[in-house]
Amino acid sequence: MAHAFTYQAPYGVFHFSEGLLTVELAEDLIVDLPLMQRVAAQRLELMGDREVAELIVIPRAHLLLDRAALTWLAQNSAMSGVHHRSVVVPAHLLVWRDRLYQMMSRMRPNVRVFRNRRVAKAWLQERAGTFIPNQTVGEMAVDLAAEVNG
Repeated sequence: MAHAFTYQAPYGVFHFSEGLLTVELAEDLIVDLPLMQRVAAQRLELMGDREVAELIVIPRAHLLLDRAALTWLAQNSAMSGVHHRSVVVPAHLLVWRDRLYQMMSRMRPNVRVFRNRRVAKAWLQERAGTFIPNQTVGEMAVDLAAEVNG
């Protein structure tokens, strides 16, 4: 049985299921660097050492979306515990600007900005194969031994 939970924070809802952590930010927020750092800290607190695919959804009714917040989401310090991340934004211009920025910078290829939630989730699944990270060789040997013996 897959581990799943939902957690309500003052700034949004965290939902984890089958290796995918979805963070739906609340409306009427200023989406800036301090907020995104709180989201990352909350994710680390909730998930511990587990590495996940992360889908962050910024609502249409946000007050402001700071470019520094989006840029920070692709940096190594923000990727702790995340193997792939997609961010859904409410404006096409932000997606185009992100793609241009990705081409010209060192932005990690496992982080991408989208306009459509379904497309963002499909991209995550395509990149990660499944939302559950690959097992290590030792874990596979234990699983195989359990299947043979059991």
